[in-house]
Amino acid sequence: MRKFLLVLIPCLGLAACGGGTSKTQISIPPPGQASLEVLFPPASPGEPYYSDVQTYLVNNAAVTGANFYVKWAVVDQGPGANPRYDFSSIDSELQPWIAAGKKVNLVVWAVSDSSRNDATPGYVLSNLGAANTVTCTSSGSSQIIPNYFDVTDFKTPYQAFMAAVVQHYSSNASVGYIRFGLARGGETFPALGFDSDPVCNSAFINSWGWTATKWTDYLISMLDYEKTLNSSKQLMVGINEVNSDLGIPDAVASQAVLDGIGFGSQGFQLSDTVNYPTCAVDWCNLFNKFAGQVPLELQTLTQSSTSGAPPTGSLVTLLPFAVQHHTTILELYYADWLTGFDPNYPGYDPAYGTAIQATAQVAH
Repeated sequence: MRKFLLVLIPCLGLAACGGGTSKTQISIPPPGQASLEVLFPPASPGEPYYSDVQTYLVNNAAVTGANFYVKWAVVDQGPGANPRYDFSSIDSELQPWIAAGKKVNLVVWAVSDSSRNDATPGYVLSNLGAANTVTCTSSGSSQIIPNYFDVTDFKTPYQAFMAAVVQHYSSNASVGYIRFGLARGGETFPALGFDSDPVCNSAFINSWGWTATKWTDYLISMLDYEKTLNSSKQLMVGINEVNSDLGIPDAVASQAVLDGIGFGSQGFQLSDTVNYPTCAVDWCNLFNKFAGQVPLELQTLTQSSTSGAPPTGSLVTLLPFAVQHHTTILELYYADWLTGFDPNYPGYDPAYGTAIQATAQVAH
């Protein structure tokens, strides 16, 4: 059984504490050890490799838990609906893992991390209208993106949904953490094609007044709102640089720690091990700075490569580097898990299983 340290972090002022009288309880593994999560496993029997995941991962002792995305549009049935929020489809996806005694983590999407945006509710996009939505395109994929700065038609309904998520799962002992996406997917990057599509970029900058400062202020305001929810579950945020500006992730991480919110990068890759401490989105420097204060999470950029090919490289290299540099939560694509534990999976390599087990067993 994995042992965890219970760290009590006292509130350091009213702004950081939502009143200054409570303490935030955070489960942080000992140094050199990490919780190991299966990222977005197939959740229904009709999906490829669903049975393999059930056979080789759900009851795998190295697996701490699994991450599932929660699309806002799937749960929010719109104004006037009763019930307004229907979590039944999400809850059914979590059940096999809960029954196996695993933790389940929720990554909430306001905007899809996919080739189209099926996460923002239709009523939200309709209320925003043409002036406050834009179609952003990159590599042939397009998404409708909302104006995140619109208080009435985006921030207010999304914050209401965030509150509903926290309330619904507050008493579920199997929920490990909730990571709210504050932009695209479960992260803080504005849009697919933001830095390459002139139509998208023009809408953000010329129509909506985007600047690095305004974007940072928006993200911090959302973190501060999350703090007011007094969640019994650990909250998390993904950090991203925009236009190579590391000031954005640095500011977001600092505020997250003040608010008792964990943070991490969803772009862990081979170059991080070469360029240390100048890692993607500055996570290495930030992890060094905030180690032991909040959970620190890494997700590999893409499915890894057993041959070590970039951009992500091999888990045999990545995993020890991650735990040596203060990572407390490691999220690996389910395909990588199957590569290490499923003899029938294409490219099966038992060295991956050995590396994963070693990471799970360090400091035992």
